[in-house]
Amino acid sequence: MLLYQEERFFCFQKGAKRNVERQNNTENQYGRNRRKAKKRKLLFYRAACVMLCLLIASVIFEVVYFLRESKDPALPSKENTKTSKDYSFLADGQSENESPVSEPAISNRANTIDLNIIAANAIVVNKDTDALLYQKNGTDRIAPASTAKMITALTVLEYCSPEEEMRVGAEIEMIHSDSSTAWLMKGDTLTVRQLLIALMLPSGNDAAYTLAVNTGKTIAGDNSLSNQQAIKIFMDKVNKKARELGVTDSNFVVPDGYDAEGQYTTAYDLAIIAKACLENPIISEIVASNTSYEKWPNGREVTYNNSNELLDPNSPYYRPEVIGLKTGTSSLGGACIVSAAMIDGETYICVVMGSTKESRFQDSVDILDKIKAR
Repeated sequence: MLLYQEERFFCFQKGAKRNVERQNNTENQYGRNRRKAKKRKLLFYRAACVMLCLLIASVIFEVVYFLRESKDPALPSKENTKTSKDYSFLADGQSENESPVSEPAISNRANTIDLNIIAANAIVVNKDTDALLYQKNGTDRIAPASTAKMITALTVLEYCSPEEEMRVGAEIEMIHSDSSTAWLMKGDTLTVRQLLIALMLPSGNDAAYTLAVNTGKTIAGDNSLSNQQAIKIFMDKVNKKARELGVTDSNFVVPDGYDAEGQYTTAYDLAIIAKACLENPIISEIVASNTSYEKWPNGREVTYNNSNELLDPNSPYYRPEVIGLKTGTSSLGGACIVSAAMIDGETYICVVMGSTKESRFQDSVDILDKIKAR
């Protein structure tokens, strides 16, 4: 009996030991399973974080790309076009509120004529087809010099009749001592058209100030304004007119274009202004003249020669196809010329800025010869 009880106790001990071993094995397996699950969970979280980081990086890249593309569009479309052409000016009559792109990327376009010119900035376009033929730093900000007189002339004719008479006053004393002049004197009386001739042919800074002051007073309807007040009113309208034409990267400070703080333009913008001048019958007739004789209302007789040697038959730079437009020279702007020519029934606008007195004409001649040789 005792032996039987000892055997049962021994069996019980063995069974208990096996149960304990099984329990320990189960716990060990459970621990291993928990560790594996925890490791899998950690790997999942790491993979999710990597995917999230990639997604965020992709979104950031897309946003940066979008902002860069919206700031610097390629032609067509300041390049600021609404057609599929290589180059297009804004449509006539565009509203002031229709803001075109401010930074055209025309520098990325291939030139259709091969040139090596001295000018620092240049643009050549076909006015009739809006096609860009050549450009060199065409959207860089530059000083306009007397090419600014083109927008001055356009603004004057917005508010004054060509046959309206204006009297020359003390405003002509506001010009700089080294200015080009039309030799106006206090008390002279001229029509607006005659003042525009004095402005555009000999590039008279005195004519620019006489036009600006008188037009500013007309705009305000107040002849008691000081000259400075009248000029400020006029220049506000000058910049408004420029924006209406589609000029987006220019600011004009003085009516004669003399170097001034905060005044700048681009070859691109000057081409737009030149197009508007050619479409104005008064201005286009004036700028196409090599010489002009006039008798003013106060009896004075004057003859002006155009500073544009491309129009002078006695100049080595003469080209009979040239029909304008405006020269300029200043310390900041260098020697400049905005010209236009009729070749094979089409009109071409050529803007040459930042050159030298003689090279501006040679650059223009080289451009015209290249156009004719195409």
